[in-house]
Amino acid sequence: MNTTVSSDYKVYPYRWIVLGLFGLVTLINQMIWITFAAIEPSATSFYLKGTNAILMFSLVFMIVYIPMNIPAAKAIDKFGLKWGTGIGVVLTGIFGILRAVSVQYHWVLIFQIGCAIGQPFLLNSFTKVSTNWFPEKEKTLATSLGTMFVLLGILLGMLLTPFLVSNDPLNPRFQDPTLMLYIYGGIALAFMVIYLIFVKDKPETPPNAYSDKTKVFETKGTFSLFKNKDFNILFILFLFGAGAFNAISTGIASLFQSIKGSTIPGFSPDDLLGILGGIMIVGGIAGAIILSTLSDKYRKRKPFLIVNAVSGAVLTLAFFFVERFITSFLPQYILHCIIGFLFGFLLISALPIGLTYAAEITHPLPEETSNGWLMWVGQIGGIALIGIIFGMNTDVYNFIIYAAILVVAAIFAFRMKDLDAYELK
Repeated sequence: MNTTVSSDYKVYPYRWIVLGLFGLVTLINQMIWITFAAIEPSATSFYLKGTNAILMFSLVFMIVYIPMNIPAAKAIDKFGLKWGTGIGVVLTGIFGILRAVSVQYHWVLIFQIGCAIGQPFLLNSFTKVSTNWFPEKEKTLATSLGTMFVLLGILLGMLLTPFLVSNDPLNPRFQDPTLMLYIYGGIALAFMVIYLIFVKDKPETPPNAYSDKTKVFETKGTFSLFKNKDFNILFILFLFGAGAFNAISTGIASLFQSIKGSTIPGFSPDDLLGILGGIMIVGGIAGAIILSTLSDKYRKRKPFLIVNAVSGAVLTLAFFFVERFITSFLPQYILHCIIGFLFGFLLISALPIGLTYAAEITHPLPEETSNGWLMWVGQIGGIALIGIIFGMNTDVYNFIIYAAILVVAAIFAFRMKDLDAYELK
């Protein structure tokens, strides 16, 4: 069954099934990424390792992305959406369950790296799904829904993990993550099987003008990305914006020192950090859907990206003032949560808008190419900013530095052309 969009292009209801299944495997991959960031205090005690060793469980996802970006983009271009992305699906399913086999730190880290290798095959496919299956008027929405699964995975990892790892010293599973690892691994394996059975590469007929083209990955073509001024600006925006999000998500326990020392009845420090991270992601999911829908409706990208960067800078400074100075008016933790929601809503929503804009302005290069390079530079930015977090002897400057780079990003965003300069003829 199909629905006619025009005399040339058709869309199929099955597109929502493909998007949903793609989203589920991406969701569990992100839950695996953020697993130990949400329980850092417990993990340091259980593994008898320092903070940096526990941070490495999450940091390897950024590190591995750097060399794996181009191979992932080539595989997606050569094998198509189902089997190119399927490489990441299989790696996540197999290594996800293997994480539970041994509680030894080094084995868990090795299997975590296996999941990390699968990540770029998934994250580089956002715009591939939307271009292969969705009509022009739904492309940014589809990308934002794919992004939503990423955010939802981080949200669930932040919120559920602390409740699956006991903080009760009288519990025989006190600080033991084994049960949690088995649950996440079992879900990853199940999603892998479902994906491989039901996902299709593309519909019988193209749904939009962008998918109605033959595109081949070429190194020369990839380098032509960087001949586009607006792509270069977007590259910088992702370096700063996506880098800030990756760093804050990974190093949340180190950034918000006051929360680690909080004593709210009924909640452990793990719980409080998980809830704050979850609230940021809830804001991001809401922003990704609402702002992406508006971006599609008005066929505008630039104004939204400017707002994303400016608001991110303002709210990062707000975090700083709450963390350092405000002790009255509202409880400090409540203020953290309010600002966290707004931070997610206004900054994280830049991801689907930026990815869609990149695919549009660099057409006919494969979507996974522009998608991959932007996600790649976001990992670079995250690693650099995490280095800043742990390189400083005090946390006073971290939020100020984050705000400063987002101001620079906003200045660059003003120099971009909007989508009307690139409309496909």
